[in-house]
Amino acid sequence: MITDSAVKVSVIVPVYNVEEYLERCLDSLVHQTLQELQIIVVNDGTPDHAQDIIDRYVQNFPNKVIGLKKENGGLSDARNYGIPYAVGEYIGFVDSDDYLDITMYEKLYNRAVETDSDIVTCGYYGVDESKDDYRYFQKGNMIQYGMSLHDNPKLLYTNAPYAWNKIYRRELFLKTGIRFPKGKIYEDIATIYPLMLHANRISKVDEALYYYILQRKGAITATFSENILQMYTSLAIMNEHYMREGVFEEFKEVLGFINLKHTILRFRDFTSYSNRKLQFAMIREGFAHLDRYFDDWRNNQTFFAFYFSKKKVLGALAKHKWVWYLYSLMPNSFAIAGKKIGKIGKKAVWAFTKRSYLNKYRYARKSRRSPIVKNQVLFESFHGTNLNDSPFAMMKELAKDDRFKIYYTSKKELMPEHQKILDTYGLDHVTLVPLGTKKYQDVLATSQYLVNNVSFPPYFIRREGQVYLNTWHGTPLKTLGKKMSNGIQDMSNMQRNFLQSSYLLHPNRYTMDHMMEDYNLNHLFTGKVLLSGYPRNSIFWDRNAEKEVRVKYGMDGKEVFAYMPTWRGAMSSSANHASYEEEVHAILQAFDNTLHENQIMYVNLHPLVKDKVPIEGFRHIQKFPDDIDNYAFLNAVDVLITDYSSVFFDYSITRKPIVLFMYDYDVYMAERGMYMDVRTLPFEKIYSLQEMLEYFGREDKSAGLDTKGYQDYCELFLKHDAPENIQDINNLVFYGRHSEIEVYDYSANSQTEHTLYLADKIKHKNNFEKLAVLDRLENPIAVFLRRDFTSHTLNILNEKYNAYLDYIVIDTHMFLSVRENIKLFLSREKNKYNCDAIFETELTRILPNLKIREVVVGADTYRNNSIRHAVEQMRE
Repeated sequence: MITDSAVKVSVIVPVYNVEEYLERCLDSLVHQTLQELQIIVVNDGTPDHAQDIIDRYVQNFPNKVIGLKKENGGLSDARNYGIPYAVGEYIGFVDSDDYLDITMYEKLYNRAVETDSDIVTCGYYGVDESKDDYRYFQKGNMIQYGMSLHDNPKLLYTNAPYAWNKIYRRELFLKTGIRFPKGKIYEDIATIYPLMLHANRISKVDEALYYYILQRKGAITATFSENILQMYTSLAIMNEHYMREGVFEEFKEVLGFINLKHTILRFRDFTSYSNRKLQFAMIREGFAHLDRYFDDWRNNQTFFAFYFSKKKVLGALAKHKWVWYLYSLMPNSFAIAGKKIGKIGKKAVWAFTKRSYLNKYRYARKSRRSPIVKNQVLFESFHGTNLNDSPFAMMKELAKDDRFKIYYTSKKELMPEHQKILDTYGLDHVTLVPLGTKKYQDVLATSQYLVNNVSFPPYFIRREGQVYLNTWHGTPLKTLGKKMSNGIQDMSNMQRNFLQSSYLLHPNRYTMDHMMEDYNLNHLFTGKVLLSGYPRNSIFWDRNAEKEVRVKYGMDGKEVFAYMPTWRGAMSSSANHASYEEEVHAILQAFDNTLHENQIMYVNLHPLVKDKVPIEGFRHIQKFPDDIDNYAFLNAVDVLITDYSSVFFDYSITRKPIVLFMYDYDVYMAERGMYMDVRTLPFEKIYSLQEMLEYFGREDKSAGLDTKGYQDYCELFLKHDAPENIQDINNLVFYGRHSEIEVYDYSANSQTEHTLYLADKIKHKNNFEKLAVLDRLENPIAVFLRRDFTSHTLNILNEKYNAYLDYIVIDTHMFLSVRENIKLFLSREKNKYNCDAIFETELTRILPNLKIREVVVGADTYRNNSIRHAVEQMRE
C-alpha cells in the first residue's frame, strides 16, 4: 500500500456525462508507469451511470483510486473539490473524456525532479475520432523552458494554458490560494496563467503524452452561445491577478498578446456561426475589454508581428471595430466559398508564378534530353548561402586546370558578396549560378561532375555519366537521420542525395559508421565511400597563409578569438528566432564590455540569424570578413569559442586552444540528442557567462586542456587529416587517378533483390501491427511517405525497427517534365500511353541502382513489370 507521504503525483479527474469515455480514461491512469500515483475521481453530479464505473475502479485499485461525490457545479468546481484530497508532491488534472500515454506522469515527474521545477508540461495529440486523425500540438520550443516567467515572459504565450498536460507542485496551490473560477468557461486562462507567475521554473518534456478529444459532442467549447462572453471574465481574472501582484507592467506586452489572441481569433470564427446579436455583443465586449486593460493594445508588436507578419494590411484592419461588424455581416455561404476560392487561387498563383517550381519541369526535360557536358563541374555548399567548406577548397585547386568549366551555386541576393570572394582569390573563370533559376537547372542537369556538402533539390537524379561527390560538412556531434527521435521524416531529401551519390566522403571511421547507419545506407547505397580528411582542413597546415591573413586584417599584436555558436531551438518558430537573437546579442554585449584593448573577437553566427544580430557598434567584436573563405580566416585566430558545433573537430588540427561555452547545456540537451557527451571532450568547458568572461583575462588559455585524453581524441577523429587531402580527392574524383585514400565499395548492394513495402499511415499506436508484415518479407525496404509521418510512426521506428529495418522517407511528388505530366494524365484518363519509363525513372529517383523484385502495397503484391502500377498507387 502506498502511504500518503510516498505519493508523487495526485491526479484529479472530474466526471460529468462521460460514461462512454470514462473507462478508457481511467485505464490509462491506473496503468501509468509511475506507481506512486493517487487518482481522485470526482463525480460532479453526473446523471449517467458513470458512478458504477468509478465504484469498480475504486474496488479494483483501492490503493490508487479515490471516489468522491458532489452536487453538480461544473468542471472548475469539481477540480477545486479534489484539491484538498490530494496528498502528492505534484498535482495533475485529467478531463474524463480524454486519455494519456501510460508513461506521461513518470516522464513529467522525473523532469520535475531533475530540474526542480514547480510546473512541468508536455505536448499533446488533438484527436478527431471521427476521422481517426491525430495532430501533435505544443511541440518543440524547448529553448524557452527551464526558466521562470521573470526570466522568460514569452513562456506565457509559448506554453498553452491547458490544465491537463501539466503537473504542478502542490505547494503552488497551497501558498497562492489560486483556484479555478466556478461556473466559467476558459477557466484555465484564469488559473494556469496566474499559477505560472509563481512557479520557480517551468520545464517541459518534448513528447505528446496526452490525448485530447477535439470537439466532443456536448462539450462546452464546441458551441457558440452566450457563455463565450465568459472568456472576458477569465481574462480579467488573469489580468487583475498580475495587477495585485504588482507585475502587470512587467508582463504587459505578453499579457496583451494573450488577451488579443483570444479576442481576435474568436472574431475570426464568426463565419462559422449565424447569431448576429451575439457576434455584435462579442465585438463590443472585446474592444471594451482591450481598452480597459491595455490602452496601447493596437501597438502590441508581439501579437501583430506573430499573426500578421505577412498580412500587415489585415493586421491594421483588425484594430478597428467597424471591420469586425462588417465581417460578422458576411453571409456564411459567401465566406466559405470565398475561402475556398482564395485557397484555389493562391495555389494556382503559386504554381504558375513561383520560378523555382516551374523550373523543376525544365530540369526534368533537360536531364532527359540534353547531353552531359564533359569537364563541366557544379560546386555547391550550404544551398548557395556560402562559398566555403570542402567544395570551395576542392574548387580552388581544380580551377588551376583550365580544361574544366566551373560553376558555383549562389543565392541570388548573395551573388555580389560571393563574387567578391572569387575576385579575392583571382577565380575570374569561375561562374556563379543563381540557385533555382533556369541556368541552375541547366547546369545541374548537364554537368559531368557535381560536388555538394548538403543536398541538391528533391527532383535531382544523377544521370548515367554524372559523377556526384557528397562531402557532407562535419563530424556529427548532434544526432542525424533516424537517430533524430522527433525528426526522422526530415531526413528524406538528405537520405535520397546520399543514395544518388557516386562517392560519399567521411573524415573518420566514427563519422562513416554513424552516417551509413543512421541514413540506412549500409544495404541501400551502391557507390563508394572515401575515408579521408576534409579538403577544407588542408588550410590548417599552411602557416604562411596564417601570417598573410593576420597582416591583412590587422591581427598582429592582438589576441584573436573566433566565436562560432550553433543554432538553438526549432528552426520553424519565429518566436524562437527572436529569443535567440536577443540572447546572442546580450552575450556579445557582455563579451565586448570585458575584452581588453589588445583583444579582438570575430563572430560567425548561424545563417538563420547572422544578419539579424547587430554587430555594428561593438568596440572589440566584428563579423567574419566576407571576402575570404571562413576556414582560411579561422586558421589565423588564436582561440576558438564554440559550443555544440562540429567546427572544433577541424580547428583542433591547429592544436590551438578551444573553449566549449555551454551556458545552456541542460536545456540544449533536452532538445537535441547527441552521439557523445561533449563534457568528455579534452577541451576547456565553460558553463556560465561569468566564467567565460573571466577566461578572457586568463594568461594561459590552454590551462583547461585535457592532455591525457587528447591523444585518444586525435587518433579517433583526426587520423585521416593531412595537407594533401585536396589533391588526393581531386585526383580520384576528377581524374580517376589512384591515391592513398581508403575506399569502401558498396556496389555489391545493387545485386541484392528487395521487396519494397509501402507503409500505411499510422494514425494510432494500435495501428502498429500494420508494420508486422515486414518481419515476413525478404530483404524488405519500407517506404514512408513524408506527408503521412505521425508521432506514432516515429515511436514505432524508435522503439522497434530503427535497429535493423532498411527504410526510406520520400516526398509525395513525381518530378516530371510538362510533356511527361500530360502523358501521365492521358494514360490515367484515357489509357492512351504506356508510361512504364516514367515510373522506372521515378523509382530511380527514390532508390537508384537497386533491384526490386516486388512491391507490397496494403494487401496487394506487384511483381516485375507491374512495379509501375505499384509506384503509381504509392503516389495516389
